[in-house]
Amino acid sequence: MLGSSNPYSQAGENQVSLTTRFLNSSDHYNGDVEQVQRQTLGTYVLNKQRAAELTFTHAFTERFSASVGVPYLNSSWGIPSPTTPTPGPRAAENGRGLGDISVNTNFWVLPTDRFRKGNVSVGIGLKAPSGNAAAQDTFVGSNGQFNIPRAVDESVQPGDGGWGIPVSVFGFRRIPHAQLFGSAAYLINPRDHNDTPSIAVTRLAPGQLPPPTADQSTLVNTVPDQYMVRFGGAVPIAYGIAGMVAWRAEGLPRYDLIGASHGFRRPGVEMFVEPGISYARGSHAFGFQVPIGYYRNRFPNPYSGAKGDATFPKRIWLANYTFRFGGKAPISSALCP
Repeated sequence: MLGSSNPYSQAGENQVSLTTRFLNSSDHYNGDVEQVQRQTLGTYVLNKQRAAELTFTHAFTERFSASVGVPYLNSSWGIPSPTTPTPGPRAAENGRGLGDISVNTNFWVLPTDRFRKGNVSVGIGLKAPSGNAAAQDTFVGSNGQFNIPRAVDESVQPGDGGWGIPVSVFGFRRIPHAQLFGSAAYLINPRDHNDTPSIAVTRLAPGQLPPPTADQSTLVNTVPDQYMVRFGGAVPIAYGIAGMVAWRAEGLPRYDLIGASHGFRRPGVEMFVEPGISYARGSHAFGFQVPIGYYRNRFPNPYSGAKGDATFPKRIWLANYTFRFGGKAPISSALCP
């Protein structure tokens, strides 16, 4: 916490946080080259992501805490069907519902009673496959016909179908009139793939088979690893208000850290410049950030080498609210990013 003599949560303290994430993706990339013809021809995909996560955290000691996160997703993926010779109406595939619940633990590495100006925390947890990885909606196929129930695109499935191990590291360092921070989070998903038909199958006409040349390993969805890295700084502006700017990267790796990487996936990375502002008063804290993308790269398929493409957002809208209670929580004047 900027403005607080003690930046740590106290033993017995609780936090309830609500985090929201909104984005629209319609810019196609093959590698790091934008496929501008998709916009020109009107054949682009429109991917809308809407997510909220409620998190409860309890500090058992000043150094050790645990949290439970419960996400809810309401997203859509849509493309004109058919796309040729003239783009037809956009066929939207909607996926909504409870996401994958996670339980995480965090531990400050250095003694908190002596290291008030800087420290590093490490975290590890467990992600349960509580979200539906085989959600369906009713939409037409690639030929614009047969409006029937089908599995929605992998990107809007509420769950991924696998148990996961989230690991993280966070650090901060106070300097005169500012605070530096950095974090990295990685989700290890050991499961290779689930049994949900992928986009290579779901948009076909009933009874139609994929072409013999199709990569058979991509006919179902993968259960991929994911990661996020963030570095930046924050400065107090006025009582309770702090401004910040960070560099951010979010991605889905080409190969999983543990296990094979079969199944359909869209591996890639996007990098952002992330300005933001926060406000804290008493037990309440609010934050708002807008990561603005400047670099995108869609990686090739891990086994076939096929390049494919993927949509990336121009920006992401992030907002969060935290309420602290219990313990001996210090009154702070600004929220640490």
